[in-house]
Amino acid sequence: MTLHFAKPFYSLAVLAGLLLSVASARAQSSVPTGKELEGTWNVEVTQTDCSTGDPLGTPFQSLLTFNSGGTMTETTDNPMFFPAERGPGHGVWSFKGESRYTAATTAFVTLNGALTKTQTIRQTIEMGDDRNRFTTVKATVQFFGPTGKLLVTGCATATGVRFR
Repeated sequence: MTLHFAKPFYSLAVLAGLLLSVASARAQSSVPTGKELEGTWNVEVTQTDCSTGDPLGTPFQSLLTFNSGGTMTETTDNPMFFPAERGPGHGVWSFKGESRYTAATTAFVTLNGALTKTQTIRQTIEMGDDRNRFTTVKATVQFFGPTGKLLVTGCATATGVRFR
């Protein structure tokens, strides 16, 4: 008689265990709001005319890595720089709400090992429904001399795809 009553309880326990496993897997796979940007991204950058938004030149590639805690690094293959002339950019990023982020990086530009200028990039990033793609809706690129004097300002747009 006890075996007859044990079958429904056993089945219920197995079902509860399966439901808890599925719920746990879903909780682990969903990224908390504001954390979707964490990771490394392949980014295609297009320099643009700041007044008109028209593209300038051929797009180039960059890699951006957004770390937990709000720091980031980036590298680029921008043909404007000779090999070993521009170092990686280091900076910060933050979640601004809904699907919007801001990021800022600074990189050293050198000639024969001497600092000639710095490049600072500030950008606004938006993620759509696909959390493996983003768009930089606005990026400002500024070059400063070694003393901090602004030399030139440019603009850019970009699209990113999560590195897999």
